Amino acid sequence: MTHQPFPPEQTLAPPLPAPPAAPAPEQATAKGGVLDVFEKIGSVAVPVAVGMYAMLYLGLAQVYVVFGITPEQAGLDQATIFGRLIGTLIELFLVALPGVGLLVALGWLLNLATRGSVGRLTRRLREQPWIAATMGALVSVVAYWAYFGTLWDLSGGRLLVAVVLVAVFGLLVPFRLMRSRDTGRAGMKVLTGALFGIGLGLILVAQMVHGAVDIAANGNGNALLQTVGFQNQWATVGDGDGKPLNKDNPDERFLLLGEKEGAYVLYDCGRQETFRRSIEGTTLGRIEFDPDFADPETGEVKACGYALEAQDPGTGEQ
Repeated sequence: MTHQPFPPEQTLAPPLPAPPAAPAPEQATAKGGVLDVFEKIGSVAVPVAVGMYAMLYLGLAQVYVVFGITPEQAGLDQATIFGRLIGTLIELFLVALPGVGLLVALGWLLNLATRGSVGRLTRRLREQPWIAATMGALVSVVAYWAYFGTLWDLSGGRLLVAVVLVAVFGLLVPFRLMRSRDTGRAGMKVLTGALFGIGLGLILVAQMVHGAVDIAANGNGNALLQTVGFQNQWATVGDGDGKPLNKDNPDERFLLLGEKEGAYVLYDCGRQETFRRSIEGTTLGRIEFDPDFADPETGEVKACGYALEAQDPGTGEQ
């Protein structure tokens, strides 16, 4: 009896992978619309924050210039300023995030209601180099609008002409050339975000300086200066024995700008000057942050933040 040899083993080809399933229309819309928008916002948020931080740092220095000193002379080092401004950026982020989310949600609902027509139109517009360059120039020109309006003190027609010239000849054509390459598109995003952040920062700096002038005149601060960490702290000042510096007006309060090297840095609004006094030879009383010097009846604010005279609660007369 003869044995038949076993047939040789046959090698089977591996099965072909199944083609990926096409995403559902809603998933494709979300991936190409909402998530894409969030990704682009994230890539621009960092340069915006850096530009705003740089301007706020310079703006805080300008606030102390109003009182004739620098932040360092008031005892604020770079680490302290950095910590205060980081808190400012976090607060601005918390305020801006719901607004951005609301706009994205409205866009998603509009795209859903039009069965994707809005999303397709938006993608087509973004693919047009001149349209994308124009949008980038319009966003970036905010920096020059704030720059010409605050530092150059331009307004009206002159401000409009200057902004248009910069947008057309300084931004539009370079942005159009940058759209031709992937690296140029990424650079355009960074540049647009930085210029937009600088523009917003300049607007905030102008408000900060205006608020500092208001404090130097009547003592009343504003919410923006509190946000950036400027401490509007007032107190009565006496010598080592507790006697007031101004004997004619013992209730006169001084703005405490800070302390450094064993001395307080104080601002005397009546004399419009900043001076230093030794901590050991100085006593502080009636310390108050951001006091309200306005008359509760009339809303009138006396100059330099001086305390109002006592009023008769029955008649309201002094």
